[in-house]
Amino acid sequence: MDAVEALGGAQQITEEILEIFRQISRCPRPSGHEEAAGKALEAFLEALGIGPAERDGAGNLLVSVPPTPGREDRPLLVLQGHMDMVCAVRPGSGFDRLTDAPVIRVRDGFVRTDGRSSLGADNHLGNAAVLWLLQKGVPHGPLRLLFTTAEEVGLVGAAQVPPRWLEGAWGLLNTDGFHYGRAIAGSAGGRRESYRRTMEETDCPAGTALAVEISGGTGGHSGDDIHRGRINAIQALAGFLRDAGCAVAEFSGGTAHNAIPGRAEAVVVLPDGRADWFRRRWADFAAAAGEAHRETDPHLRFPLRAVPLPRKAWTADCARDALDFLATLFNGVCAMHPRFPAVPGASANLGKVEREGKTLGVMAFLRCADQREEDRLAAAHDENARRHGFTLSALSRYPGWPGSPEDPLVGRVCAAFRRVEGREMEVSAVHVGLEPSVLGAKNPAMHLVSTGPDILDAHSVDERARLDTLPRYAALLAETVGGI
Repeated sequence: MDAVEALGGAQQITEEILEIFRQISRCPRPSGHEEAAGKALEAFLEALGIGPAERDGAGNLLVSVPPTPGREDRPLLVLQGHMDMVCAVRPGSGFDRLTDAPVIRVRDGFVRTDGRSSLGADNHLGNAAVLWLLQKGVPHGPLRLLFTTAEEVGLVGAAQVPPRWLEGAWGLLNTDGFHYGRAIAGSAGGRRESYRRTMEETDCPAGTALAVEISGGTGGHSGDDIHRGRINAIQALAGFLRDAGCAVAEFSGGTAHNAIPGRAEAVVVLPDGRADWFRRRWADFAAAAGEAHRETDPHLRFPLRAVPLPRKAWTADCARDALDFLATLFNGVCAMHPRFPAVPGASANLGKVEREGKTLGVMAFLRCADQREEDRLAAAHDENARRHGFTLSALSRYPGWPGSPEDPLVGRVCAAFRRVEGREMEVSAVHVGLEPSVLGAKNPAMHLVSTGPDILDAHSVDERARLDTLPRYAALLAETVGGI
C-alpha cells in the first residue's frame, strides 16, 4: 500500500496537519517572544498524555517521548524545530507583530496568510508535522522533542541548549529544511552585523520636499532567496539618491537582518527649480528598475509625492557618507558553494535601515560556507563602515555545519524517501543557518540531517507552503522514525 494511503490518505493528513498548525499558531511569536508558543506546544502534548516539558533559561523546550512498546532498544532520535518566526508586515496593514497572530488561509493549493503578514510556516509547519506523528500513533523508538527560541536572530536559543539535553542521542532530525525531496547535509555559517552612526543635522534648506519610495518588492529569505535576483529596495534607493544632488531628511527601509528588503523610503529636499528634474529622473529610474525586475519583483511601485518641508535635514557630509555606505555594502551572491555548485557559497544582505533620534542604524547579514570567505567579506564591510563614519555596534555569529552526504542519518532519510516516492532523494547543502550547526557541537557523536515541506518566500508577506507536499512529508517522517 502507498505510504500516504496507509496513514489515512493525502486529504485527511493535510487537514489534520493544518488543524494542528492552526492550533499552535494562535499567538504571536516573533523572536524573543516565544513563551505563549511554547505553552501552546506543551498543551497539545499534554492532551496526548506526553510530558512534562522541561525549559531552560532561554525558553527552549524539551519533551521526552517514551518508545512504542517493543521498540525500547531503538537508538534515541531528537526531532527538532524552532518556535519563533520572522514577522514581516505589509506596510499600512495595521498588523501588530507583538499582539496579532497570522491569519491563516488555504487557497490555490497553498497555505498562506491574508496578506498582512508572513505565515510562520518556517518552522511551525515542521513542528506541526512532528506533533501529527504523535497524534497519529506512528510507531517509533525513544524520542526527544526539542523546540528552540530565537532561531531567526542568529540561532541564539540553540546556542543555549544544555548539552545534557542531547546526551545519548544517536541522531537529530531538524524540520526546518524548506524543500521537500531534499536531505540537507550541511548549512552556511552566519554573521549578523549592526552598524551605527550619529547623523548631524542642519536647518532644512528652502525648496521642495518630496517623499520617495520603493515598495512592493518580493523580498524573501536572505539565504534561501538571495540568488533569485530580487531587488534590494534599500540599496537601490540609496544608489539613486547618492547621485541626485538633494538634501536628505529621512531614510528607512527593511524589516530584519535576514530578510531581503522589499521597501525603502526617504524624504528629500530639492532646491527651487530642481523638483521637476528630480521627478523626471525618478520616472526614468523607476521604468528601468521595473523592467530589470519584471520577473523577480512583478509588483514593484515607485511612488513620489510632495510633503511639508521638514525643519531639519542631514548635513551634506553625513548624507553623502550614509548613502554611499548603503550603496556600496556587499549585497547578493558573492561566490558559489565549492561542493554543491548550484548552491550559493557566500552572500551578503543589507537588511534594514532605521533612525533612532540622531542615530542611523544599518543591519546586514553575511552567510558563508567557508569561514575564510566570511572573514574576507567581514573585513571589507568593517573597513567600508570605518571609511563612512559608522561603527560596528553589535555582532553575533554562528558556525557553519560542514555535514556529509555519507552521514548514516542522511542515509536513513534517503531510504525512507525511496519507500515513499520510489525515487532518489536529492542530498545537498543550503545557504541558510540551520540549528544542527550549533546543536551538533554539543554532541559531536550525534548524526544530523534537516528536511522539511516546501515553503516559498519565507520571511515575507507572500510566505506560503505547498499543500501537496504535506502528506508526502508526513509519510517521510513516519517512515524515518519508524525505520530507526
